[in-house]
Amino acid sequence: MSTPPQFYRILHLVGMLAMSMTGTTAIAQEARPPLQIKQQAKITFVGQDMGWKPLPFERFHGVIFFQGTINGVPATILLDNGFSHTTLDAGFARRIGLNIHETGQTARSGTAEVPLGMAEGVSIDVPHQLALSTATGVVDFSAVSARIKHPIDAVLGGDLIGQIALSIYPSQKIMMLVPTGRITPRPGVHSREIPLVSGDQIDAQVNGQPLRLQIDLGSDGVVSLSDTAWKRLFPEDGHATKETGTRFEGADLAVRRIAGNKLTFGGANVEGVPVESSGPLPGNQDGLLGQGILGTADIILDIPAKKLILMRDDVRN
Repeated sequence: MSTPPQFYRILHLVGMLAMSMTGTTAIAQEARPPLQIKQQAKITFVGQDMGWKPLPFERFHGVIFFQGTINGVPATILLDNGFSHTTLDAGFARRIGLNIHETGQTARSGTAEVPLGMAEGVSIDVPHQLALSTATGVVDFSAVSARIKHPIDAVLGGDLIGQIALSIYPSQKIMMLVPTGRITPRPGVHSREIPLVSGDQIDAQVNGQPLRLQIDLGSDGVVSLSDTAWKRLFPEDGHATKETGTRFEGADLAVRRIAGNKLTFGGANVEGVPVESSGPLPGNQDGLLGQGILGTADIILDIPAKKLILMRDDVRN
C-alpha cells in the first residue's frame, strides 16, 4: 500500500442498500450452512434471518478499513485482496494472547514480500457478514501504522477474498461480504461486467499498450506499474514527477508518476489517468489497478466467478 497524495475522486450517487432490490444490487440472502474453504479454515456467513445487514467502513489514505472483532477483541481491519494472507499484526496478536510461530515463509502485498508468522485458534468476526475460524498469518505492521498514523490490527486478505463475493458502495460507505454468486446488479441499473482472466487480474490498456493489471483494493493509486511495464510504456520518463510512499514493511517507496494517460478496460475509456511506478512487483502482473479508479463506482468483485462489475444509477460514460 503506497501513500501518495490522494487522487481526486468522483463518487457516483447510489441508492441506499437494503436486503432486497434496493440500491444498485439484488442480493440472494438466506441462512446457509458453514462454508468450508480450506482444511484449517471455516467460514460461516450470516443469513437474512440471522441479523445480516451492510457493513459500514471508513476510508483512510484512500483504502478501506472496517471494525470487527478478533477472539472477541475489537479490531481495525484493512480490506486488501492484494495482501496474500489474512493476517494479524504481531503486536495485536500478542496483546490478545496468541502464540506466534515462525514459518520461514513470506506474505505478499501488492508491492513487496514480508516475513510471515502463524497463529492458531483465531476467530475473526465481521459484524453481520461472516465469521472466520482459522489459523492466520502474523506480520509486524507497526512501522506502516506509525507512518500512516492509523492502526492496522489485521488485514482481510486475498486468501479469503478469493473465495467469496464482495460489493462496495463508496458514497454510502457500506460493503457486503457474501458467498460467491449471491449478488448481482439490480435490474435497470447500468453495469459493466469485466472478466477476470487470471485470479484477480484483468486485461487493460494504457495509451493503447496492453497490460495485465491486478485488482488491488489495498492500493490508493489508480494504475501502478512494475518496473518492466513502466519502461515499456515510458522509455523516456524525464518528465515524470517523483514522490515518496510507504511499503507494508515500513520502507520508503520512490514513486514515479506521469499524469494525463488514457486507461481502457472492459470497453470503458478513462482519460487523464495518473500512472505510477515504485519498483519491481512481487507477482507476474504488469501492474495494479487501485482504489483511485475502483473507488469511483459501486463494484462487485467475485473472484471465484471470475468477474468484476462496475455499477451506477445513471448511464453516462
